[in-house]
Amino acid sequence: MGAEREGGSERSLSEGLLYYISILLEYRRLILATTATVTAATLLFCALSLVLPAEKSPLPNIYAAQASILIQQTGQADLTGSILGGLGFDQRVSQSTAFDNGDLVLEILRSRALLDRLIEEYDMAERYRVKTNIKGKTRALVLKKTIFDYSRNTGSLKITFEDIDPVYACRVVNSMVGLLDEWFNQNRGMAKQKQRKMLEEKIEEVKNDISVLQERLKELQRKYGVLNVQDLGTSQAASLANLRSQLILKEIDIKNYSSFSKIDDPRLEQLKTERQNLLDLIGQNQASMLDSSQARDGQKSLPDVAQEFTQLTLQLDIQQRIYNTLSPQYEAAKLTPESEPIFQVLEMAEVPDNKSRPERARIVLLAALFGLAAGIAAAIAANMVQRIRRDPEKLKYFSLERKKGASS
Repeated sequence: MGAEREGGSERSLSEGLLYYISILLEYRRLILATTATVTAATLLFCALSLVLPAEKSPLPNIYAAQASILIQQTGQADLTGSILGGLGFDQRVSQSTAFDNGDLVLEILRSRALLDRLIEEYDMAERYRVKTNIKGKTRALVLKKTIFDYSRNTGSLKITFEDIDPVYACRVVNSMVGLLDEWFNQNRGMAKQKQRKMLEEKIEEVKNDISVLQERLKELQRKYGVLNVQDLGTSQAASLANLRSQLILKEIDIKNYSSFSKIDDPRLEQLKTERQNLLDLIGQNQASMLDSSQARDGQKSLPDVAQEFTQLTLQLDIQQRIYNTLSPQYEAAKLTPESEPIFQVLEMAEVPDNKSRPERARIVLLAALFGLAAGIAAAIAANMVQRIRRDPEKLKYFSLERKKGASS
């Protein structure tokens, strides 16, 4: 049973294939005529588009002029990063968040300012017959005719403009490159001036801060008579230790001398007077040290002086580091040109001598295929009509359907 069913399906498939082949053979003239008619009409259309002037041709030749530029990917570090770097901070920026100059160039090329200058220079609204919404439609038309091909791997950007006039397309592309260069020269030059001005103002501010801190340190040193607070504490301790040593030696002298001298000996009285003087000096030094550790009569305590001295020294060191970082940058900014080129022109556009489109041979080939498909469809439709006419039952059915449709 299965074998019979399989054989029957194969026979029905073969019969169906032979049936449609017979239809195509029967209506071969219709198929060939349809294919030839569509192909001939397409050939005539393509020939007519070549004969007519480009302005009136329904399918004119389109020429593409192309210019190539190389975009620099290196950039200067910003001022804040330089300052922090000079203070020892790591200012690494990941590659994924790095600024891409290519995207900036594309934004400028698509900007309204550049497009409007280009449209005005070549009177594009009049050339392309834009009558309504002139600005918006003309900008959209220019962008439609312009192709930007940017390769991030090589940093190259190809600018292509298409038009029926090859000379006009070449001039438009070169004007785009010129306007782009003009924009960068103007804006980068202003940015350079602002950067130098900002560096100059910041350096002057840092110099003033350094001068103020140095004066405060000098005043602190003059007030306490030492070079630093550590010297202040050391000198006071050394003076007190020396006086106490002299006192001990003086007491030894008195003890030794009193063992053999008289009570009212002038020499003994002199030694006792010198001992009292030493005691008075020791008392004064101890009081001075107490005054140094406790604020009296407008004087700061020794810990306060030490803290102030440390803070002033730290601030002075930071300001000097900032100054040492900014000064070379300022000198380098004065030597660099007003505008550093962000891109380099690799090739300016030249007048193209070969059209970029349309591909008329391909159009004719597609038209021939379409004509063949239309001829086959027409052959099958003609065969169905012929079968209906030969079958009375089907013809009667279609007649009734038409009558129902008319009556309804």
